Amino acid sequence: MLERLGLDGLTAAVYKRLMSGRYHSAEGLADHLGHPVDEVLSALGRLEKLDLLHPVGEGVGRLVDPRLGLQSLLFRQMAGIESRLREFEEDRAAVLALVDRYADRFAEVHRSPGADGGSECLSGREAVAGRLRDLAEAVGSEWLAFLPGGAPGEWLETAQALERQVRGRGVATRTVSTDSVRSDTRGLHGDGWSGGLGCPVRTVPSLPVPMVIADRACALLPADPADPWRGVVQLTAPGALEALVALFEGVWEQGVPLGTPTQPDEHGLSPREKELLRLLARGLNDDVIGRRLGVSLRTVRRIVADLCVRLRAASRFEAGYQAAKRGWI
Repeated sequence: MLERLGLDGLTAAVYKRLMSGRYHSAEGLADHLGHPVDEVLSALGRLEKLDLLHPVGEGVGRLVDPRLGLQSLLFRQMAGIESRLREFEEDRAAVLALVDRYADRFAEVHRSPGADGGSECLSGREAVAGRLRDLAEAVGSEWLAFLPGGAPGEWLETAQALERQVRGRGVATRTVSTDSVRSDTRGLHGDGWSGGLGCPVRTVPSLPVPMVIADRACALLPADPADPWRGVVQLTAPGALEALVALFEGVWEQGVPLGTPTQPDEHGLSPREKELLRLLARGLNDDVIGRRLGVSLRTVRRIVADLCVRLRAASRFEAGYQAAKRGWI
């Protein structure tokens, strides 16, 4: 286990023997460990380079307080990992920028209906709103939806209004939203889901993107998860629809009915806190985490700060490490 900190097997064995305080010469250590003296001397040299041992006179040296020396090694390793995470975030941002450029070009080339026989891209708020209305008017038997609570630009309100419209015609509807809507009075009262029409709604800690599936024959997904009004992709290919319906059914089974309170786990973590730790461990940034949880950037940072306090962690990375170490995720 200590090899990741720079201590190979022999060096770790020498270090543990030095901690006992009973060995004061390389020869004594070599006799006890059954290794040549020159190998033990090399191990002592590695301990000095790692700042775990200070050379003193002709003896083996003076052991640095392990509470300081080993913690220093851990922090060095943590700094290296955080540096690699920052590099990953930079690379990820560059890749997403290229993907966005491709998506823009794809939308431009494939804007015409039925261009490839199974998909169609529409750009702009007016076109997106028009297609949503068309879908709501055409649906005949079933309306399935992912509606994250933090969807921007009145997307949640618009989707709820269309849902009430199709439900009023007798169409079966099921909706999965994020746990964040449980505390969003605007989303749950008045024109929301508590309008008395009996819409089955379940919530989960996070959702990847908004989505609507009509009659298991047509699906709408955002081209940009951060801005559903920017553009949508309409899918009618049977293979893609079968996969999306399976995704919906799987998430629906995991959801908690809106009228049923969510319960903390054995560690006292709410489902949202546990999901946030899982998303942190995947290396997602606060913006993406907030979008998936359906909460604001400020809320994400508040929850992270609270978890750091509970885990006695000095950084986001350390919080993820401590959570994994304790078996929280």
